Amino acid sequence: MGRKKTSILLIFIITLAVIATTILWRGEHILNTLNPLKIKNIDLIHLPENRLRLKLKVTTNRKCKTFIKYWAKNSRDTLYTGISEGTKEHTLWVTNALANTNYTFKVVAFNSSQTAFSRNHPLETQPIYQATPYFSLEYMNKKFSKEMKGKFFLTQILTEPGSAVIIDHKGNIVWYEAFKKGVKVSHWTPDRTVLCIVGSEKIPSSGGDEIVELDLSGKVLTHLQRGKGEMDKMVHHEVRTDENGNIYALTFEKKVFDLSAAGGAKRDTVHGDGIVVFSRKGKKIWQWSVLDHLNPLDDKEILKHKKDWVHANSVFKEKDGNFLISYRDLNQIWKIDYKTGRVIWKLGEKGNFQLNKDDLFSSQHFAHINRKGELMILDNGSKKQITRAMAFKVDTITHTAVTTLNVPLLKDYYTSAKGNAELFNGDKILFCVTDPRALLITDKKGRVLWKVQVGGDPYRIEEIANFLSYNPISNVQGH
Repeated sequence: MGRKKTSILLIFIITLAVIATTILWRGEHILNTLNPLKIKNIDLIHLPENRLRLKLKVTTNRKCKTFIKYWAKNSRDTLYTGISEGTKEHTLWVTNALANTNYTFKVVAFNSSQTAFSRNHPLETQPIYQATPYFSLEYMNKKFSKEMKGKFFLTQILTEPGSAVIIDHKGNIVWYEAFKKGVKVSHWTPDRTVLCIVGSEKIPSSGGDEIVELDLSGKVLTHLQRGKGEMDKMVHHEVRTDENGNIYALTFEKKVFDLSAAGGAKRDTVHGDGIVVFSRKGKKIWQWSVLDHLNPLDDKEILKHKKDWVHANSVFKEKDGNFLISYRDLNQIWKIDYKTGRVIWKLGEKGNFQLNKDDLFSSQHFAHINRKGELMILDNGSKKQITRAMAFKVDTITHTAVTTLNVPLLKDYYTSAKGNAELFNGDKILFCVTDPRALLITDKKGRVLWKVQVGGDPYRIEEIANFLSYNPISNVQGH
C-alpha cells in the first residue's frame, strides 16, 4: 500500500512540473506577443588603455540573453562575443580583434522563443602602441596553411614594459594586456584566463613578485603579491593551475649551511629553488625546497654556484598528483612525490635511467607530459650547440627511458636559454627559440613549416584552446 501511495505522489509531482513548464513556456509566448523583445540602446566604449578591447553596453526591454556578432570588412569570417544573460542591462566585450581594422557589428537578443536584432553598426579599432612588439610572419608552408587556420598562440614579453600577447596563425596580435613590469611567463588556463608572473627586469631568472590572473575582458581575477598575505617569496619561470584550480609556481629558496669545508663560512647562505601551491585566494597549501634534498658540499664548486644553485626552470604537475621539475645546471628532470616531498627519480645526466649518449640533454627547459603521455622537453643543447625537442617514455618498473621523439633544429635556431617545445596537432612541434627570437612549427624532421619573428624578448609560446566564442544559437548564421 505504501509503494502505491509513493508512486501516485511521484506521478502527481511530475504532472505538476510539466504543467508549470507549459505555463511558463506559453506565458513567454504570450509576453512575446504583447511586449516583443527589443534592443533599446547600444553604447560602444573605446578603452584608451587597450586598443583591441571594446566594451558595449546594451539595454533591452526585457530580461534576456544577448551577444554580438561582428566581421571585418571584406571578410567571410563571422566572430562572436560571449553571452550576457538574466538582465536588461548587458555588458558585452569584443576581445578578439585586429588593430587598425574596420568591422561591422550587430547585437542579437534572444530568449527561448524569440530573437531580436539591432541594425548593423560600424566598429573601428586603432593602432596598438602599448608594450607590444612586432610579430612578423616570415614563412608559412602553403600546404600547411589550411591546418593553421583558426589557431591561436599565447606568448609574452619579458622586458619592461611587458605584455601578455595572443597572436593568430598569421602572427597578428588579436589580444594583449600591457603591464608596467615585465611578464616573465604566461599560461592559458582551462578557465579561458591568462595567468602570469609579473616582475621588474631587476629580478633575475625570469622572476617576479606578483602572480596575476585575468580574463579576456581584462578583469583581474587573482592577484598575489609578495609581502601580502601568504606569498612570502618571489616566484619564477613557471605558473600554472592544477586539477583543483589551485595555482602552483617555482620559488626562490635559501638556507644556511656550514660551507667551511669548501672554503666558505660556518654560516653561509645557499640559494636554490622550490615549489609552492596557492589557492586562488592566496592561501599557501603546500611547499617544497630542493635545499632539503641536496648536500651543497657534494658540489666541488659550491662557492661559485651558491647564489643560484642547480637552477630550476620549469615545474609541471602530473595526473598522479606528483611534480616534474627541470634543473638546468644538473641536466636533469626530477619527479617529486606530492604527499611526502621525496625525490622519486631523476632523469638525465647521472640520473636513475640508462640513456644513450645521444639521448642526454643539457640546459633543458619546459619538462611536461605531452598529449601522448610522454615526458617532453626542449633540449637547449648547450653542450652540442644544437637545440632540439625530445620526448621519453619513462618506465619506472624496469627503470628504462625510451626516446620517442628527437627533433633537432638547424644551428641558426640554437637557443642557449629560455624557450620551449610542445606537440602541435600530434605530429608537429611548436617551438619558442629565444636567442633568434623566433616562434616555429616544424615537422618531426625539423623542417620549418611556420616561422614568426618577434621584435621583443619572449620566454615561451603555447597553443591555446577555446579562445574563440562560437555562435550560441543555430538560427543566427554568419553575416
